[in-house]
Amino acid sequence: MFAPRRPLLSLPFLLPSWGEQGTVVGRRYQSTYRRTKQRLRVKPDASFRPSNLPHDEIVFNPPSSAPTAFHTPSIFLPEGDKRKTLTDHVSNNIIPENLAPATTKPQEKVYHLTKEDVEEIRKLRVEDPITWSKYKLARRYQCSAYFINMVCRTIPQKYEIQKKVLDAVTSRWGAKRRMAREDRKLRKEAWARDE
Repeated sequence: MFAPRRPLLSLPFLLPSWGEQGTVVGRRYQSTYRRTKQRLRVKPDASFRPSNLPHDEIVFNPPSSAPTAFHTPSIFLPEGDKRKTLTDHVSNNIIPENLAPATTKPQEKVYHLTKEDVEEIRKLRVEDPITWSKYKLARRYQCSAYFINMVCRTIPQKYEIQKKVLDAVTSRWGAKRRMAREDRKLRKEAWARDE
């Protein structure tokens, strides 16, 4: 029914491509090497040099851009700097009433189901699990599908039906799709082993 599993090394995505086998390794000649080395020989910034101070210090080296008071942390600004007053009013005037309203209203939890309702949910689910799916029951009783899962036990007949449906679907697969699914499964296993 199922094709035998192939070893991990026989997967086509692990083999080197045709282009990789016949590539010519480029060489860097003396003229380009010297030019590249000169360009890379950049004098380091003064803030990155080791300091002679007996204690540790914090180095704030922002990227070269237009300086604003909002980008420079106030701890790095000197005492009495005017930029400290620019950011003070922003943080002090935040009042929750002045903020924009939330996009979604927080949902209140409702505990409206009785023991009889729970028993009826279990009875419907056991009688016909195909017709009364957890989503239909959740819609009928105005609760979440998660709650229906908590209330109802697992139904072995439903799993057997789902397995038969899956077997019927996989039996119609051709060789390419079956190999692709096996490759996907092996890749996921390799990911789990961190290969």
